[in-house]
Amino acid sequence: MPEVSVNVEVYCARCGDGLCNQTEATTTYNRREPSFRVDPCEKCLEVAKDEGDSEGYERGRAEAEAEMESEVNDA
Repeated sequence: MPEVSVNVEVYCARCGDGLCNQTEATTTYNRREPSFRVDPCEKCLEVAKDEGDSEGYERGRAEAEAEMESEVNDA
């Protein structure tokens, strides 16, 4: 079978950054068909981490305030 070479550029769907250094040409596990494996965009991972940190902080703060209010009402 003839071999074909194709140039492909890969970009993050969320932020548009290039993912060329985070993309690996490989084959599928079962059928051994050509495929790509793309690591998550570092910029979007950081944004998601910050969002998760903020959500966790706000949830913890609300729980602590509710607990303190409950203690005050019980006293």
